[in-house]
Amino acid sequence: QSHRYQQNPHHTDPNTGEKGDNDPVDICEIGGRVAKRGDVLEVKVLGILAMVDDGETDWKVLVIDVNDPMAGKLDSLEDIEKEMPGFLANTRDWFRIYKRPDGKPDNKFGFDGEFQDA
Repeated sequence: QSHRYQQNPHHTDPNTGEKGDNDPVDICEIGGRVAKRGDVLEVKVLGILAMVDDGETDWKVLVIDVNDPMAGKLDSLEDIEKEMPGFLANTRDWFRIYKRPDGKPDNKFGFDGEFQDA
């Protein structure tokens, strides 16, 4: 089953204090294979990050392809930290600074920058 969730630009998210960015929710697949644009994958949701980008809420959903060799070991954020130490902090840091080369300020986060369990 496929779903497309749009982030509502008319609703202020209580976790970030900002309205949605009117884009689809971003899915970040953390497995070893690089999927192509348009690929349809069955995934397991592991967690979520509430990013604030240019004053708008921009949710990042962490998932893994159920066919990835690591999928059997990953069921939670705790599992990610155990099996892939530093991955969550490095991912958050990348999302914080990735627009610097464009001259934009660092992104901010809801929940004090902590990923939330699925």
